[in-house]
Amino acid sequence: MVRKAVVAGISFVWLASTGCAVLGELLDPTGRQKSLEQSQKRYTELVRWGQLERASEYVDPEMQVEYLNHAEAFAGIRFTDFESGQLLMDEAKQTATAIVVYHAYSLSTLLEKQIRENQEWYRDEETLIGWRVRPQLRQVISGITGH
Repeated sequence: MVRKAVVAGISFVWLASTGCAVLGELLDPTGRQKSLEQSQKRYTELVRWGQLERASEYVDPEMQVEYLNHAEAFAGIRFTDFESGQLLMDEAKQTATAIVVYHAYSLSTLLEKQIRENQEWYRDEETLIGWRVRPQLRQVISGITGH
């Protein structure tokens, strides 16, 4: 009797998990939501670990030079954590906004602050990256350093 209950429980969990995967495929057959989530997470992790050059690969090409010009100011900041909140994608799955809250401090003050960034993402069909971000790095830095 216990064995049947265990088998039934395992079967239910398997069916529920595969059902969710199938439903996800039906709702997003192109996989754009999933690829956006992966790109957004990877970009934000790179920023969190101070790897601006690698993070710049996700940045809109028209903003990359300006983005990398913030490297000196960025070097004086340490991120302790981040939280990715809501991810709002348009109906055509071509643009999205990701809300991120960084926890960081400036080496000059050692006072930790929480800074919110609205990352604007767009679909880039011409690259393997798939998604590009128009970040608000200047606002993030000034929110932490006060400059």
